[in-house]
Amino acid sequence: MVAKLKVYAELGSEGGCILYTFDPPGLLSCGDTPDEAMAAAPREAARLRRFLADCGRLDLLAEPWKDGETPEIVVAETVRRRGKSTRGNTRATFKRDLEPVRPKEVPGLLAILEHQRKTLWTLKDRLPAGAYGFKSLPRRMTIQEQLTHIAACDRWYLSRYWRDLPTLRRAKDVWDKLALNRELAVERLGHLSPEDRAAARTADGQVWTARKLFRRFMYHERFHSDAIERDLALFLKGAP
Repeated sequence: MVAKLKVYAELGSEGGCILYTFDPPGLLSCGDTPDEAMAAAPREAARLRRFLADCGRLDLLAEPWKDGETPEIVVAETVRRRGKSTRGNTRATFKRDLEPVRPKEVPGLLAILEHQRKTLWTLKDRLPAGAYGFKSLPRRMTIQEQLTHIAACDRWYLSRYWRDLPTLRRAKDVWDKLALNRELAVERLGHLSPEDRAAARTADGQVWTARKLFRRFMYHERFHSDAIERDLALFLKGAP
């Protein structure tokens, strides 16, 4: 029997389609159209499996499949919204987002966050000094700006859910800022109260839940890590 991978689609009225997963939560694929996003899904499912295998958490797949196999991609829910849905512009709240996070789920979710951050951290030793100011296109952020953005959004996501976040010390550099804000995120997400695990809170016209926080953290780091890797490759290709 072929394993199924459920995906959750966000469609924009002006175009764009983002496919998310919840088992585990995060970004799977995206495209200008649903067909384009679905066409990329099998390749990205293989990448998801490799990632989970690397961090020893294949158990987080609702229906695991063997290496080399391709799961059946099933659209479980579609949310339509105004505007264009792109990897940098997402607002959907799915029904799955509203399900309370169970205590037994938290260690696995934190393990994914930790593995994603370890992957990002490898850039610290691979980025030449001159690469930080590089941008692949005039309208895009530099690599330095992308790293700063990742760190800032860690705190921004938390602020959608909690209003009592502490003031942190001034960071020494962007890597220190990444560490400080992620430490705060892990502390909050790792010690969710029963109320936190089940609550639905509204900020900036969006509904936020603990499950949505995990999904958005994982989506955001994946998206920008991919972008930085792309830009680093372009920089090295053009570097003397």
